[in-house]
Amino acid sequence: NMHVKQMSQDSLNASKDLQKEFATIEKKKEELADYLCEDRKKLSLEDVFSTMKSFREIFLQTLQ
Repeated sequence: NMHVKQMSQDSLNASKDLQKEFATIEKKKEELADYLCEDRKKLSLEDVFSTMKSFREIFLQTLQ
């Protein structure tokens, strides 16, 4: 029984830590949106990373 309680507490703590990480990521995403002059609610990190990847690929091609 004590083992189950400890596991439950550990899971709860891990969940709280994960929520904090998500909040940090969301804050950084909003800061990035502001920096890029994008709408905070519409900015997609996937789109940003995809654009960065494409830019990098094209940039590296031009160096060759």
